[in-house]
Amino acid sequence: MSEVQYELKNPFDYAYKGDFQAASFITITAPTFKQMDKVTPIKQAFTAAISEVTADVVTTGDDDSKADAEAVTGAQAMQLMHRWSGDMVKINLYAQQLFKLAALVDGETDMTAPMIDKMSLNDFEGLLGAYIANFIMPSLMDG
Repeated sequence: MSEVQYELKNPFDYAYKGDFQAASFITITAPTFKQMDKVTPIKQAFTAAISEVTADVVTTGDDDSKADAEAVTGAQAMQLMHRWSGDMVKINLYAQQLFKLAALVDGETDMTAPMIDKMSLNDFEGLLGAYIANFIMPSLMDG
């Protein structure tokens, strides 16, 4: 899978060919080597989050937090990330830089910082979760 579409729950307006239109979806593309400096910290944080949650399961017996590694959704990925003891603000900043390189608004317009600023936090986190579930998690499973 080289790209995934994320449907916005809260569309935002952006300039397109001299006019304004409401964004309805974001297309995210698979990571490339050029994006390594942005993808790697996100991947490391997700791996750390899995380790922390797994440690909680082992010590508390709370298997409600176990996720089927083969079918982690974007929402589940973000739940894991928010349980992580690390700095999610830094991860969001890496994601912001990544999406300026790897995301297209409505499938054709490069995402910019002003566009990201207009996104709802829920949509931004949903986009990050979709990226993790579709690109980072499979890369962990493939070894």
